[in-house]
This record gives sequence, structure tokens and C-alpha cells, in this order.
Amino acid sequence: MEEKNIDLQVRIGDILLANPIILSPGPFGRTPLSMKQFADAGCAAVCCKTLSSEPWEGNPNPKKMNLSCGWMLNAEGGPNIGIEAFSRRMAHVRKTIINSHVIISVVGKTIEEFVFLAGQAKRMGADILDLDITCPNATEKGTTDSWQKDLSLLYDLVTAVKEAVTIPLWIKFISAYGTLLDIAKTLERAGADAVVPLVSIGALAIDIETGKPRLGFQHGVGIATGPPLKYAGLKAVADVRRSVQIPVIATGGCASGLDIIEYIMAGAKAIQMHTVFLQQGIGHVQHMISEMTEFMAQRGWAKLEDLVGLTLKFLPKEPLPIWYRQ
Repeated sequence: MEEKNIDLQVRIGDILLANPIILSPGPFGRTPLSMKQFADAGCAAVCCKTLSSEPWEGNPNPKKMNLSCGWMLNAEGGPNIGIEAFSRRMAHVRKTIINSHVIISVVGKTIEEFVFLAGQAKRMGADILDLDITCPNATEKGTTDSWQKDLSLLYDLVTAVKEAVTIPLWIKFISAYGTLLDIAKTLERAGADAVVPLVSIGALAIDIETGKPRLGFQHGVGIATGPPLKYAGLKAVADVRRSVQIPVIATGGCASGLDIIEYIMAGAKAIQMHTVFLQQGIGHVQHMISEMTEFMAQRGWAKLEDLVGLTLKFLPKEPLPIWYRQ
């Protein structure tokens, strides 16, 4: 089969993506212009760095660093310019992002603040909304991680935002509390349009000359990301996909077009990624698209959608709950 006949489109609810590659929240989404660069490079959707009501400085430097074996350690703490300043910049850029969907990620400390930020995101032209319910480094006491600890409160948050705005709601959540499947089910009941499970690995790097932690965050720890995380991510996607009916979007350790194929076979409709672009550069977007296209053409597969969940038929209907329950 010729590569020009390969269809990489995937549909997630009402959103049709040209391919499964999504720029996830991170440094490359700090400005609308950098988001546009990744849209122009071929990402089917681009997400901004998570926005708060007021500017956040985040944690002290160093906020992130490269480790061995392809790992990256991150404890940024959500630095951003605030939603009002970002919205002003987006006003000059939004109409130029044509072939990619815009995802706006927001974080609040109350349900009311989240609802306000969701409205701001819609007004600036968001196609999709992300609620940051995950970041334990955002405040001194880690208050924003409370949304995942209290599933009743999480349900109330999502339902309130769904009532306030009509754009699709895709929500990332982490495995920090051993309740990955319960969180996914709660998000589905509350009306989330898609879920993005992330297996989080807390990590510590030490300067052996001084004995001090290498990150600037006062607790010393951060989240490890990078290619080795893929295998845990594949399990998370396969398990969550067998636990909910709404679409699942992967994230974690995806570094190549073949990694994307694996995630698709595990049940993902698309993949959010960022670390690979920090390591390989923006040109890697087209490289991954070429890898997917070539792989499918060689095997006579015409549509990427046909590969979604292929692996699940070889697994039990119910996921093994170990590692996900306390």
C-alpha cells in the first residue's frame, strides 16, 4: 500500500484529529506563539502550559533536569503568566492556528475558580478544555492534588465545569494515590469527554558532592518522565480503557511513531507528549508521522482508527486491579 493512502485521523467525540499527536502542557506551551509552532509542525492538537487566575512563579530553579537512561526530572510547580496575560497574547495568534485544535489547561483552588477559568478559556477560543487536577507541586502544601484524593469533590468539580461550558473536557490524572481506575470512573460519571491517565513516578536526584537534592523544589522531589515510562503507560491505558466507555488519551514515555502505534493498540485514541520534544526538537513531529505512515503501509493497514484497542482482544475483559487499589 502506498503511504499517501494512509489515514492517520482519529475521532475523539466531536473532535476530529488529523493524527494522534498532541502537544501536552509544558514549557513549549508557555506562549501562544510556541503553540502555533507545534501546530504548524504537524501536531493535531496543542495544549498550553497550565494557566492560573494570577501569575505563578513556580518552584525555585532548577525546575527540571535530564537524568540518565533518557529520564527527565521535573518539579516546575506550574509557572505561568496568568490567564489574562495569556488571553491577550492568544488574541493575536488564535486565528492563525488553523489545522490544529487548541487545548487550554487551567488550574484553580476552588470549584468557583475553575468555572471562571473555564469560561475564560472558552472566550479565548479553546476547542478543548483541560482541568489540572494533578500537580502536587503547585503550592507549598500541595493543595491542588486534593481533587484526586476526594472523588466526591472531584465529581462536583467536573459537573460544575460541564454545566458552565460546552466545549469538550479532556482530563489528565495521575496514579499517585493508587486509585487510577476509580478516578477514571468518577471522571466518566461526572461527564468528562475523555480521560488521560498518567502513571506518575516520584523521583529524587542527589548532588553527590554536597548531598543536596538537585532540584530547587523545597521537598527535593519531582516527577520522572521520559521513554522508560512508556511501558507503565501502556498498562494504564489498557486498564483504563477496559474500565470506562469514554475515549482514553495516552501520555508518558512516547518517543517514536512506533511507540504511538503501541499506545493506539493498547486502546488510546491519541497521545499527549512533551519530553520527547525537549529531547529531540520540534522536527521530531514529522519524523513520528513518517514512522507511523511507513509502518502501516508496509503491513497494508489503511486507517489508524482500525488499530485502536487491537491488543485488548488478547487481554482479559477486566483489568487486574493490583497496583491501583490501596
